[in-house]
Amino acid sequence: MLLELPEFDWIPARTVRETCKLLAENGEDTLALAGGTDLFTKMKQRRLVPRRLIDIKKIPGLDQIRYDERGGLRIGALATAQAIESSAVIANRFPAIKQAASALGTLQIRNTATLGGNLANASPSAEFAPPLLALDAAVQCVSLNAERLVFLSEFFVAPGKTVLAKDELITEVRVPNPPPGARAIYLKHSLRKMDVAIASAAVFLVLDGNLCVDARIALGAVGPVPFRAPKAEAAIRGQRLAGDQSQGALFEEVARLASEASVPIDDLRAYAGYRSKLVAMLVGKGLERLVVRGRA
Repeated sequence: MLLELPEFDWIPARTVRETCKLLAENGEDTLALAGGTDLFTKMKQRRLVPRRLIDIKKIPGLDQIRYDERGGLRIGALATAQAIESSAVIANRFPAIKQAASALGTLQIRNTATLGGNLANASPSAEFAPPLLALDAAVQCVSLNAERLVFLSEFFVAPGKTVLAKDELITEVRVPNPPPGARAIYLKHSLRKMDVAIASAAVFLVLDGNLCVDARIALGAVGPVPFRAPKAEAAIRGQRLAGDQSQGALFEEVARLASEASVPIDDLRAYAGYRSKLVAMLVGKGLERLVVRGRA
């Protein structure tokens, strides 16, 4: 049940350093605020009751989306889902990220929700996590006295928990340029498009002719954190993919291994067994679209 927001002090911040200083000087009841779409929901439900919110929305430069052939894609933490969905370079070169942005909530939510907030919230069903995991992305984390780059595969610790220290802030996400022959897709299943995923999957393949030289499969909403399925990846890596229906048995095996890697729970949205079946369906569909339809 949603309640009214609890009382809190609102503190505007103009720089990353000022934000980190405020986070370091105050207690655990002080949080950074970006779009607030996840945070305010938790506050209304009293799952979080911070005394202070540091508003970082006006820190310059953190909403930029930049790309170059050498360095790849860099998305500022304050870039909204709608800005990501509307980016031409993301649509052309990183379509799985665009697909995740398009699947996130309503238009109103997409115009407010930020990439940094979506990841820092550390929900098992975080929309951007599977495609970014599959694309081997990293998160830039800045604290009062240092900065570090953390691969997303090491970023999530538990539901609602990341490796971020008390005084650290996500400033951007970096996505390397995929190699020639790479293709990726993000798929999710939910009752309605705007709803939180019941299960989601991102599939990334690198093809040299019909040889699969690399594969990454990332899953969401079917474990305590978003994660990759290494056994499923290994099952297709090195295989020759003819791009026709003869690959059905291989795709089914990869989908089965991905499903076995999942550790879903029963909740109000779905039973665990149903989620496991969805994983197999999503991964199988992703492989088919990348390989069979990709060559049509």
